[in-house]
Amino acid sequence: SRQDAVDYMTWTYFFRRLVQNPSYYGMEGIQEEDMNLFLTMTVGKCLDQLELSYCIESDDDGRGIFSTVLGRISSYYYLAHQTVQHFQDNLQPDMSTKDALQVLVDSTEFEQMPVRHNEDLTNTELAKTCPIELNAYTMDSPHTKAHLLLQAHISQLPLPCTDYLTDTKSVMDNALRVLQAMIDVCAENGWLASTLRQRIFVLII
Repeated sequence: SRQDAVDYMTWTYFFRRLVQNPSYYGMEGIQEEDMNLFLTMTVGKCLDQLELSYCIESDDDGRGIFSTVLGRISSYYYLAHQTVQHFQDNLQPDMSTKDALQVLVDSTEFEQMPVRHNEDLTNTELAKTCPIELNAYTMDSPHTKAHLLLQAHISQLPLPCTDYLTDTKSVMDNALRVLQAMIDVCAENGWLASTLRQRIFVLII
C-alpha cells in the first residue's frame, strides 16, 4: 500500500539525511507531522509517475498498489520506468528492423551516451557510411550516436577513433538487456512477428 511505502522510507538512509538536513530536501519543518506530510507527498509523486509509466496499478480506493507486467520487466532488466512506458507507447505488432532499432536507441538508457566536443561532425561523417539514413540535424544527440554505433557494429564499419570503440562497448552493454525487455513486451502483447524480428536482432548483435 502507499502507507507501506511511506513506512519503508523511514528505515532508509534518505530518512536519516532528511532529519539531519531537512532544508536541503525542501522540507520546511522537522516536526513529526512535517515529516509525514513530506514523505507522503514524495512517495505519492513517485508512485504516480510509476502508474503513468504502466509499471503499477492502484486498487479502487487508491491505497493498494500492484505491480504490472511492464513493472516487473522494468525491474528484472534494471530499466528506467520511462523506458517501458516508451515501449508501451511505441512498439507495434509488426515492426521492421529499422523501426525496432529506432525504438531501442530512443530508450532512456542511452541518454548518458557522451557526445564530446565536435563529435557531431564526426557523427555526420560516420552517418555517410551507415546503411540507415538519419536526420542530419540530430548528430549532437546521444540517441543518434548510439544508433550510428550500433549500425557500425552490425555492418562492421571502421570507427573514426578509439573513443568510439569505448562508446560502442557501452552501447552494447545496454543494448542487449534493453532488447530483451523489448522482446518480453512484444511477447506479452502476443506480437509474434515483432518478437521474432527482435530476437533475430539480438542474435545479430
